[in-house]
Amino acid sequence: EFRRVLFRSREVERDMEVDIAVRWGNGYENTVRSFVNIIATPKGGTHVQGFERALTKTFNEFLRSSGTLKKNEQDVIKDDILEGLTAVITVRLQEPQFEGQTKEVLGTPAALKIVQQVVSDELKRFFTSSKRIDKATGRLVLEKVANASRTRISARAHKDRKSTRLNSSHLVISYAVFCLKK
Repeated sequence: EFRRVLFRSREVERDMEVDIAVRWGNGYENTVRSFVNIIATPKGGTHVQGFERALTKTFNEFLRSSGTLKKNEQDVIKDDILEGLTAVITVRLQEPQFEGQTKEVLGTPAALKIVQQVVSDELKRFFTSSKRIDKATGRLVLEKVANASRTRISARAHKDRKSTRLNSSHLVISYAVFCLKK
């Protein structure tokens, strides 16, 4: 559970509670549920965007600094991090702004910055913890994300090589058909 935060920005001062629970499993499916003042936001919104941005930025920082990702490897993307993740994002704030009448998407701009800052701070605290269990768990999560990225990149390269071979064989067949028509 993350802490209560008072965030001051130039535009507005907001008092917002942010609670986030995360757990990575061995699978590939992800589940992210979000709520605003106990109202489900199945299509997400600014609070989920802040969560995802903080995950991506913080994971890339720690993957590089820990040496889990080498200099020549590409940065991980959101999908690599979300693989196997179960998360519940809950924010409580006065006068939330929703997009549309159905309240399925939070549109409060300040929520993005607040959630992003809280998630970033808490992930940094977790990855730099001196507790042995946190270190081991953090290392496992970083390795899982790095491996997901490597698998995605390898699969894309394999697909590109395969489509290149198919395209070149198509050219040979087209050329042969053209020669036969003469």
